[in-house]
Amino acid sequence: MECENLNDVLPENDELNLSDFALFLSVMKNKEAYECTLSIIMNEPNLKLTEVKVEQVVLNRSGKRAIRMDAWAVAADDRQFVTEMQNDTSSDDVRKRARYYQGLLDSPVLKSGKNTRYKYLPSSVIIFITQEDIFGKDLAKYTFTEQCKELQGLELEDGTQKLFLNMKSKNGEPELISLLQYMKHSKLDNPDIKVQDERIVKLDTIVNEVKQSEEWEVVNMSIYGKGIEQGMEQGILKARKNMALEMLQSGEPLEKIMKYTKLTEEEIKDLKEACKTP
Repeated sequence: MECENLNDVLPENDELNLSDFALFLSVMKNKEAYECTLSIIMNEPNLKLTEVKVEQVVLNRSGKRAIRMDAWAVAADDRQFVTEMQNDTSSDDVRKRARYYQGLLDSPVLKSGKNTRYKYLPSSVIIFITQEDIFGKDLAKYTFTEQCKELQGLELEDGTQKLFLNMKSKNGEPELISLLQYMKHSKLDNPDIKVQDERIVKLDTIVNEVKQSEEWEVVNMSIYGKGIEQGMEQGILKARKNMALEMLQSGEPLEKIMKYTKLTEEEIKDLKEACKTP
């Protein structure tokens, strides 16, 4: 049966934080907000961005598999940054996803022809922000670069980095820990914020401006679909599940529903079972 009354299966208000997909996109499209975020993550106080986009789509050569990057940016030194808010790490291998992202990110950069030089490939940094510690070493930040296995300390220096940020850990630079805890609970009075860094304060100002803007509702509608009005009234989680229900009824595959709603496989299956209950 179809679930016509979502109130029977969807919970009440859910607090909206920067770790939420919709709010993350809406805030990171602001260049200053993304600068503040990357500046802390990279430990580069003077980092400047020249271009920022959210939900940037990159196709592979065959056009059969695309990536949709949550937040993409180019720095003043031409480095490319991709930052993904990945709340669910159980449904797929995030490490291999980072590998695919980094390879595909280079595809549109160089043009074909004899004059093409690989030395002109810009450096790229892929960042995944997760709720769980996928490596189990209790670090807030894991940075990976290509290195020689036989000679310790010999870097390949191919210009690539993969960063995995773990909201669960409190082990790391105080500014980074404070940023990650702010993402989990986006209030400046959050007791887990140890450093009231000016960049976090600025980020909070932008977060609140976004929440109060007219554009915020439009952005939500574009992400969550027709059920957004009801979702905004009863919490962003309800809007996610509303979209999941519509996709289930349309026969969309589980992997796609998980990608676009940010719900776990278990949550979607529970929702499906609840809809079957008379």
